[in-house]
Amino acid sequence: MAQRLVDALPRDLRPGSVLELGCGTGHLTRALAKSFPQAPILATDLSEAMLRTARENWDLPSPPTWQRLDARNPELRGRSFDLVASNALVQWFPDLGEHFRTCREVCSLEGRLAVSGFCDDHFPELDRILTHPPFDYPRGPGHSLPTVTAAIQGTGWELTSLVTEEWPESYPSAWSFLGRLRDSGANRSPPSGRSMGRLGLRQLLDHLDGQATAEGLQITWKPWFLIARAL
Repeated sequence: MAQRLVDALPRDLRPGSVLELGCGTGHLTRALAKSFPQAPILATDLSEAMLRTARENWDLPSPPTWQRLDARNPELRGRSFDLVASNALVQWFPDLGEHFRTCREVCSLEGRLAVSGFCDDHFPELDRILTHPPFDYPRGPGHSLPTVTAAIQGTGWELTSLVTEEWPESYPSAWSFLGRLRDSGANRSPPSGRSMGRLGLRQLLDHLDGQATAEGLQITWKPWFLIARAL
């Protein structure tokens, strides 16, 4: 997703400075550094543990500046950036419009916004199980394309590109998929007071493994990618 997002940016883009929100373990940070080696990057995350992991794993020239920062309310003391980017972050934000306005406040005139997120029907194979008995979980985090389009209106951005893709992936087992989900950070918390517990997890694994074929367990990732220009 990180590389796909960077590839969606204009080929002639040469930002003088880059702000990354929610850098996690550094997947997008690396892609940005490779594409814009001359641009200083401020890579931020709310989690000190994520920042530490990203910093320890960095093996490219010119490391970014790492800073603990809440993407919902970035306090950057009047600084502005030519490119503001985030990967697999905004599905956790119910008010996308407010987030887009916040990003505009820290972006230079005619700068760019690059955002990837998940659709509201992300992981349909998993949702078909979790949203029915015995689990009855709500739908996972995510936004439909109409929701994203409506949210960016009037926030100081001109939408230049918004696309969604479907990436079916096969896993050897349900357990391997859940491990991949955990490592990606794309997992979600249970409803309040509804911890699944060991028995519930075992039931979920059994349900998922029951969907597997000779090729393995197929799970469909549904990301979206947005590029916008500051007005």
